[in-house]
Amino acid sequence: MTGSSTDMQRNVSDSYFFGIRVWMVLAVATYWSYSCIRRRSREQIETDFGKQYGCLPVAAKLPYKWPLALDIVRRGFQAHWDRRLLGLFADLYDGLGPNIEQTLLGNTGLVTIDPENIEVMLSTRFADFGFGPRRDAFYRLLGEGIFNQDGPPWKHSRELLRRQFVRMQYQNLGAFREHVDNMIDAMGNSGGIVDLQPIFFRYTLDITTALIFGQSVHSLVNEGRDSFSESFSEAADITAYRGRLGDLYWLYTPWRFSKACTAIKRYVDDYVWNARGSLGEAPGLANESLAQRYAFINDLYDELKDPIRVRDQLVNVLLAGRDTTACLMSWTFRLLVRYPAILMKLRKEIEMVLGDELSVTRTHVRNMPYLHCVLKETLRLYPPVPANLRFATKTTVFPRGGGSDGRSPVLVRQGTGITYSPYLMHRRIELYGPDANLFRPER
Repeated sequence: MTGSSTDMQRNVSDSYFFGIRVWMVLAVATYWSYSCIRRRSREQIETDFGKQYGCLPVAAKLPYKWPLALDIVRRGFQAHWDRRLLGLFADLYDGLGPNIEQTLLGNTGLVTIDPENIEVMLSTRFADFGFGPRRDAFYRLLGEGIFNQDGPPWKHSRELLRRQFVRMQYQNLGAFREHVDNMIDAMGNSGGIVDLQPIFFRYTLDITTALIFGQSVHSLVNEGRDSFSESFSEAADITAYRGRLGDLYWLYTPWRFSKACTAIKRYVDDYVWNARGSLGEAPGLANESLAQRYAFINDLYDELKDPIRVRDQLVNVLLAGRDTTACLMSWTFRLLVRYPAILMKLRKEIEMVLGDELSVTRTHVRNMPYLHCVLKETLRLYPPVPANLRFATKTTVFPRGGGSDGRSPVLVRQGTGITYSPYLMHRRIELYGPDANLFRPER
């Protein structure tokens, strides 16, 4: 009887667990079926939406050799480490047309260098596009700053920072003199061949911190002892790499990245607290001087009322002020060396406008039209952000790219990633003529 009772209990137990497994399988199958039906229903709704606008598929496809386009992914990682991303863009997309469909790791997206489509993303239907997973990839460094925001928060930040920069435009150029002198000294002390780009990055870091923090980090005179500039470069480089990983950004979070981000935030926090503490520290002219020094920070705080949000905005402005200007300076000098006739023409204009004067004013700069042309032509050939990525936050339409001739509208489904490249667009022969790849400021 005991053995029979035990067998009966075992059978009941087996039946119980078998029933649980059956219910689990049924639940998963039901959920999967529901998801498929829902996805197909949404796709049909999106397709009908596209038909209303006469949308046609993109004819040009990015070719690949390995399954899931792993060969393209591999080339992308290799180009990042070799610092040849611009060359990779040209190799992959040259000759395919201004609008291309690409499928990487099973995800289908679009690549466009069409001005009309880019205008839709960045202007006329700006609200239809967002950062997608890139926001999370950038958050560790940029936080809730303007370059990591969408929608109303971005608009608020834009208006807030625009007021600050309008105020700064009326400052004289005296704040630049010390740092320009330090930059020239750094070039003279290098000896032999001078690598200008690192010097330009330290110069723009110094001037940007002076303007927004009220005090420069003086990385040009503290080379080798300036941990902040090293941390900032480390964090910026890794953040850019994480952004290229898309949803898998979390796979690349090295310890040195976390350390660099923490160091940057602590450093900027000190400036925020110093600025807030300066308001009541000194009377009279001393207080007025401190208020002027920390005006950028205190004006942000008066609006945001949160030291963390102020810090995030400062880090974002610092990233933009350092990287974009240093890149422009680097490419400009590189091009001028390779085009000596343009260099001589620019020097003659500067000499004519300045004469014997040693101090440069904004009026002087405004009276140098050829200098403006040189800078704009440099930005055309080498834009500070050569490629960028947006995601459709809702199903929408591009005006061009569909059909065999590429002139019909294109359906952009919700969640689609769109890569756009000013670098490639600015070199299109259809837009800039047969000499589109040449440096010609007169254009």
